[in-house]
Amino acid sequence: MFGTSGIRGIYGKDITEELALKIGNVFSKDNLFVARDLRQSGVTLSIAVSAGALAAGSDVIDIGIAPTPTLAYAARAGRGIMVTASHNPPEYNGLKLVENAKEIGKKLEQEVIEEYNKPIIRSDIGDFSHNSEVIEEHKQMILGMVDRKLIEKKKPKIIADCNGAAAVITPYLLSELGCKVVSVNSSLECFNRPSEPNETNLAHLLDIVRETGADFGIGHDGDGDRCVIIDEKGSMLPFDVQLAMMIEHELERSSNKRIVSTVEASLAIREVVEKNGGKIEITPVGSTYVGDSIEKNNALFGGEPCGEYIYSGGVHVPDAPLAVAKFVEIFCEKGKFSELRKKYKENFIAREKFQAKEKHNTVEKVKKSLNIDGKVRDDDGVRIDEADGWLLVRASGTEPVVRLTMEYKTKEKLEKRKGEIKTLIEMHL
Repeated sequence: MFGTSGIRGIYGKDITEELALKIGNVFSKDNLFVARDLRQSGVTLSIAVSAGALAAGSDVIDIGIAPTPTLAYAARAGRGIMVTASHNPPEYNGLKLVENAKEIGKKLEQEVIEEYNKPIIRSDIGDFSHNSEVIEEHKQMILGMVDRKLIEKKKPKIIADCNGAAAVITPYLLSELGCKVVSVNSSLECFNRPSEPNETNLAHLLDIVRETGADFGIGHDGDGDRCVIIDEKGSMLPFDVQLAMMIEHELERSSNKRIVSTVEASLAIREVVEKNGGKIEITPVGSTYVGDSIEKNNALFGGEPCGEYIYSGGVHVPDAPLAVAKFVEIFCEKGKFSELRKKYKENFIAREKFQAKEKHNTVEKVKKSLNIDGKVRDDDGVRIDEADGWLLVRASGTEPVVRLTMEYKTKEKLEKRKGEIKTLIEMHL
């Protein structure tokens, strides 16, 4: 039922109002915060979640359209359900379950599954209310975590492409920080581009940043937990470089040197942690693992090379609006991103995905077929580290695909390994 980040699938097939009602029923306690992104199916699904919780006797506080980190902020001392499929296409939807400002872990997921298979809980009907004030409260929290005076002095010009729930907070946050803001795709009616903020889907933003002379641009996904940066030349910063920048920025400001990332972390990530006297903890892919590790290890920061960033001083889910404010701070302190990126070594990286009906079986077969010397990690697919690079084959936690990630110091070695591993994967699809 659960993937790497909640429950997710095709609306009407995997994700239904019946499922949403039952999850709301078994997950709610004394009260439950509910929010959603812009997906049309989110309207009825959020109503179903609320109905299930109310039937169990819980009070429901409906936030309406809001980013996942805002929902987490609301549920920092309770529980919440975010109706979203994050970066997945519009035909998808899902439920992210949050407790005490963090997505629930595997133990609680199992408890929810066990309760799901029991009859619906019925009690005196709880109270239903709306509360959009938490959006402002989340914004104020972020404002207190960056150097506002520095930003107000620099007044950078920023193009913000929210294309989703973050439209209720990011443009206003930037404006209040003293930035000159141009907001695009800020409708709350629907997505105006595919939700995943990658280079293809943000081609228009690259052009706008370059043509308007903006200092940089930012892009979000549907539920506002991902953040990507476009430099002033209209070039999207590689995810690994973005993450390295953010890690260094956080380490420079704290005596806490513990950092968390995932098995997808590049050599650049590990190098910047070591360079700044830090220690890195590696988890399987997924913000739930990163959030758990931050708390378990009392870490300063955790991030994934997909534009997801979790800060120990904030909520313990990826918080893209906060990440935006931090990147503004980095720009105002260190200058143009096109120059700053040169500080971080960029090796040759490939990321590909393969449609697979039996994705876990495919990964297991590939794992058994691999014959490469190196350090092996197999708690999330299989990662092999060689002297000059690494490769990772894993099943996606959000889609029916097998993902291949590779990084090598030479293009020749990357292409050689890519050809070998692609052949293996395709043999076992």
